[in-house]
Amino acid sequence: MRSFFILFFLAATLIHAKDRPLFDVEIAIKGIVCPSCAIGVKKIFDKNIKVKSLKMDYEKEKLFLEYWNVEIHPSKIKKMVKDSGYEVSSIKWLKKRQPNRYNKP
Repeated sequence: MRSFFILFFLAATLIHAKDRPLFDVEIAIKGIVCPSCAIGVKKIFDKNIKVKSLKMDYEKEKLFLEYWNVEIHPSKIKKMVKDSGYEVSSIKWLKKRQPNRYNKP
């Protein structure tokens, strides 16, 4: 009986997770066309403790970020990309932004 509830919970979690996007933010960065171009950008975002995971799409020149629980302000994102030698062309939120005490609108 106990294993039934565990399996039910896991199945419900997987179904719910399937509807949500994995990443929080999509950042379009001009000039990133290969893995070696993105090394500096990856290093800067990897150092930030708010970033849970990131993924680069070199063909589309995009960086996808997932936060732990507190989002990074767009001006901070732009500064981190600029410090690595590139320019942000757009920032798109993939998940619904929920204001909390850390990121009030």
